[in-house]
Amino acid sequence: MCQSNYNTDKGKGKHITFDNRKLIAHLYNYQNKNYTEIGEELNNHRTTISREIDKGKITLKRTQDSYKEVYDYEIAQQVHDNNATAKGPNLKIDKNHEIAQFIENKVSKKYSPEVIAELIKDDDRFDMCLSYKTIYNYIDMGVLMIDREDLVYGNYCNDSKDEKKESAQTKQHKEGRTIRDRPEAADSRSEIGHFEMDLVEGKKGCNDPYLLVLTERKTRVEIIEKIPDKTQDSVIEGLDRIERRMGVVKFRETFKSITTDNGREFYDYERIEESFTKSSIKRTEVYYCDAYCSWQRGSNENANRFIRRFLPKGESFKGITRSFVKYIQEFINTYPRKMFNFKTSKELFQHAKGVI
Repeated sequence: MCQSNYNTDKGKGKHITFDNRKLIAHLYNYQNKNYTEIGEELNNHRTTISREIDKGKITLKRTQDSYKEVYDYEIAQQVHDNNATAKGPNLKIDKNHEIAQFIENKVSKKYSPEVIAELIKDDDRFDMCLSYKTIYNYIDMGVLMIDREDLVYGNYCNDSKDEKKESAQTKQHKEGRTIRDRPEAADSRSEIGHFEMDLVEGKKGCNDPYLLVLTERKTRVEIIEKIPDKTQDSVIEGLDRIERRMGVVKFRETFKSITTDNGREFYDYERIEESFTKSSIKRTEVYYCDAYCSWQRGSNENANRFIRRFLPKGESFKGITRSFVKYIQEFINTYPRKMFNFKTSKELFQHAKGVI
């Protein structure tokens, strides 16, 4: 979050004083206020208060079996003084409050340090460049008013499905439509028009809506459609709506192939491939990943992490509007990508195909 959002009476960019530490001790030890409440009292961010209390935190024995953690302002001051004498050379960012605020603001808007470093390099307001590693270091050193917990991470989980195999029925259903049967251009990402498809789940067990997501493999352009449930009918109706908006011919030209997992919602490939006009000309070609191999839809999985920046797991989708879904879609499509030399997916896609 940007420092300019705080009412810093003690002076923007200055450290907590000894008197501040006395007040923190009173608020934390005797009034049982949390980091946010103390931050409001002192006009500081909760992260700053959290770090400060960690400096002076000690454990006191109250009774034979009872202990209490308290903040000792004298110990905290001593830690601060020791750190100050061991700082070493001045930091590049030390006197540049504007660039610090810029970084904090961009983090609050869900930008990664890699992208922020590139934005700083291209911004004429700044006479310095910072690497993304330096930004990470400044966060860890407490130079900025943000913590690692404020960053967005792409957490890869290892959902091992060892010893599980596809049923004979599934293999038969996918015959001629496996991931190895799709066009070579889809595998190599050598041309635009080959998509991966998935569903993003809202709140479990609440008859919540889902998001139908389609990720273009070459440019990573994302198309998102809210659907009422996880049924085949809803998936096909979602595709029909996209086709109506785009137009029959443009949809067919855009979606040369779609690769999905083996979920029941994607089972009916004939209906997925059929245009809402019931034309004899198929609107796309459907292919299926191997069972329990989500990595074969890696672009989809990464795009879903973008969506989770706005809609965390466990959050209901019932209240989200179509305009908010399109806002998320636009954020993803206009996000500078390191893999594309910080060009956006939308720029690359438009260059090859025209506006989506």
